[in-house]
Amino acid sequence: MKVIKLAVIGAGWIGTMHARAMNNVRMCYGSDAVPELELIVDAFEDAAKKACDTYSFNRYSTNTDDAINDPAIDAVMITTPNQFHVELVQKAAAAGKAIFCEKPLGMDGKDAKKALDAVKKYDTTSMVGFVYTHNPAVIEARKIIESGQIGDIVAFQGRYDMEYSADADIPHRWRDYDAISGALGDIGAHIIALQDYVTGSRITEVIGRGKTVYDKRPDPKNSGGFLPVTNDDIFNMMYNTDTGVMGMITTSRVAKGEKVGIRFEVQGTKGYIRFDQERMNELQVYIDGDPETTGCRRILMGPQHGQFGDVCTTQGLCASWVDLMTIQDYKFLKAIADGTKVKPDIESGYDINILIDALLLSDKEHRWVKVSECELD
Repeated sequence: MKVIKLAVIGAGWIGTMHARAMNNVRMCYGSDAVPELELIVDAFEDAAKKACDTYSFNRYSTNTDDAINDPAIDAVMITTPNQFHVELVQKAAAAGKAIFCEKPLGMDGKDAKKALDAVKKYDTTSMVGFVYTHNPAVIEARKIIESGQIGDIVAFQGRYDMEYSADADIPHRWRDYDAISGALGDIGAHIIALQDYVTGSRITEVIGRGKTVYDKRPDPKNSGGFLPVTNDDIFNMMYNTDTGVMGMITTSRVAKGEKVGIRFEVQGTKGYIRFDQERMNELQVYIDGDPETTGCRRILMGPQHGQFGDVCTTQGLCASWVDLMTIQDYKFLKAIADGTKVKPDIESGYDINILIDALLLSDKEHRWVKVSECELD
């Protein structure tokens, strides 16, 4: 049995969801990679103590160095606000830890490159939290595409819309003032990662345009005052890939009524695949010439699809988002136990940071931008 001692840095919502998923890993995957929740760290002691008690960590701290410098800890999970990611990756890599970092990896490509250089220098296992790429339905979509059943891929249309900033009275917060934390970097990064995974193609050229719908928000520390919003509420893009796919992606954090509005359609020369995260256990598939898919066929996920059976035993009962987290976190642990690499990793996170740089440059200069213009040596 391989026991892996974990420290989670960040006791907010996403950090506690990883803690929940790690507890599920113990029940779903047996003894080949067993997580031990050793330490939870947060700047706010009350949050750290609550997470420690709720999710059965061995201890808690308010000092990140307690996670980095403890030789007994095998892996560090970084679930802090974006601006702290890269420094923590660098420190954890130098300390010989395996690293899980939530997305986006860096504040921009230059920042993300520091993280990439660190994990390469110290040759540590890493993963970045593009959780939706681990959905059994998404994996099945890629399998169908790779089989050639829908022909050559010619187009991808994707969107990720949410309403978490749709109310003008929501107070100003850290998501409202740096470029990487706008709609593009926060949620758009997920749909970009899905396009990369599902189509198997690399975006090479982009044009994009962002819009700030609410240019100020109430100052939470000054009643009656306001602070400026300096990043995008909406971002739209078109792109081309190295395999000839033409794509279009839209994303919004001010879309009233949208909860987790991830949707994509992959169009091929012989058919299409459609996916909707709010119906995350289904695919809609059309294959030309197949009488069973005239119109389209609904494929309901079950134990026969990828790792669905590890987290849910019966077709129709359905996997949940926390199950996706469980699958993702197990892959990270298994890579540590086996001494292997896993995707999406820090390099994947760097690639998406560079792509976001290209999109922001396109928005600024109102032109098509080759992604290579923003790549770093």
